[in-house]
Amino acid sequence: MLKIFAAMCLGVAAGWLTRRLPHPRRVAGKAVTGAILILMILLGAEVGGNDLVLRHFASIGLTALLLGAGAVGGVLLAAKALWRYSFRKVAPKTPEPGAATGETSSGGARFSLVIVGTFALGIVLGICTPAARWTASWPLALWALYLLMLAVGITIGSDTATLRSVVRQPGRSLLVPLATLLGSWAGVSLVWGLLQLAGGRPMLWSDAMAVGSGQGYYSLSGVLLAELRGPEIGTIGLLANITREMLTVVGAAWMAKRFSPLGPICSGGATTMDVSLPGIIRYCGPQYLALAVLQGVIADLSVPFMVPFFAGLAS
Repeated sequence: MLKIFAAMCLGVAAGWLTRRLPHPRRVAGKAVTGAILILMILLGAEVGGNDLVLRHFASIGLTALLLGAGAVGGVLLAAKALWRYSFRKVAPKTPEPGAATGETSSGGARFSLVIVGTFALGIVLGICTPAARWTASWPLALWALYLLMLAVGITIGSDTATLRSVVRQPGRSLLVPLATLLGSWAGVSLVWGLLQLAGGRPMLWSDAMAVGSGQGYYSLSGVLLAELRGPEIGTIGLLANITREMLTVVGAAWMAKRFSPLGPICSGGATTMDVSLPGIIRYCGPQYLALAVLQGVIADLSVPFMVPFFAGLAS
């Protein structure tokens, strides 16, 4: 986590030093897009090359998909309520879709389709080639993440208004990670109850809560659940949180429009300080950078505590 912060801080410094030059910011914008596509294809290769995921996908994939979607639905409703009763009157103006990056709304939709296609291509590569083993032996995803954060930092550092907003976060900002956690729990609890009533795959409520506590941090939550609750729950946790991350990355524009700028921030959970951060800046505005980073940091810190807590209740 500290290295990720260091990469973004280095980018901020570079962006500030070159803030009067147009070219570094344009190059950084292209680097952000490239890094996101690299991360999506690597994520797909990880899924496609994971024998455990593939073996269990037919039987538990639907459960994972619904739990991931339920968590997103819960946090979006929580974000809408928090915006209405606490943030709306004091929040900075949100730009029109694409205003922060010069995109049109149709361009943003095309980019979302490109992300989905890239992820699907990664799955195919993971199934048909040794791509998953290559990515496991080489730290490609980590370097792509560093590139992403460096480029995001450059775009931020070149905007002095954004830098001022980072250090002016009000105390009410702490309500955002709280709403995210409560919304996640409410969403997965509702889906779990409906699945049990409908005769779906048997699952303990505490396991569903542990999955929801992953907050998009699919790698850590999947590993923790696999060790504490077995491969089946671990696979559900992995797929559910991948679903949450993908829905946030692809649907950021729609979430910001329908559920306020807090929508993609709450939906992103632990990913708002890395993968989903460019979408938040793009569709909510750079003035929400500090809030997104705060959300990501608190979510990252909560996952290693909340997932084992609920897994312990199941044990």
